[in-house]
Amino acid sequence: MDDSEILQIFLENEDPVLFTGEVADEIGFSNQGTLPRLHNLADKGFLKSKDGGRSIVWWLTDEGQDFLAGELDEDDLPEP
Repeated sequence: MDDSEILQIFLENEDPVLFTGEVADEIGFSNQGTLPRLHNLADKGFLKSKDGGRSIVWWLTDEGQDFLAGELDEDDLPEP
């Protein structure tokens, strides 16, 4: 599963935010296996997150949408 496939989950979902567990279910990983991938995508600027105490919610950024649309390359992003 590459980054664009994970981001596509956010684009195709009707909810504006997703919990880590929801993404994990979609990609067939554990929460612990999914969390580093989501943090990496956030470090690249493709996702944003908010910690609600027991759960983290994630959403696709404009940069993430541009990346999926082919309008932005990872090399164009600033270093985290």
